[in-house]
Amino acid sequence: MPLIGPNPKTAAAAALIRAGLADDADAGVLIMQQNSATMSDMHDLLLAMAALSVRVLLTSNGFEYDRALAILDHWIAQYDKAQVVAPDA
Repeated sequence: MPLIGPNPKTAAAAALIRAGLADDADAGVLIMQQNSATMSDMHDLLLAMAALSVRVLLTSNGFEYDRALAILDHWIAQYDKAQVVAPDA
């Protein structure tokens, strides 16, 4: 399967990205349920999500790769710190 192309998983991936953008968890769960009957389906959906997410990030940053990478590096650092915080006892 090509990472981006005219196939149902690419359409589902775009819909899942849109659900994330709209902060619509119910739609996201429904899309995942409808498109992940098997592990292979989930794998294809994940690959399509990654490929489309790259295109979204690059497009929104004027195809400036260094800027897109800096944004991702910032997010990675931010989320890594969030996972290290000990839960309240």
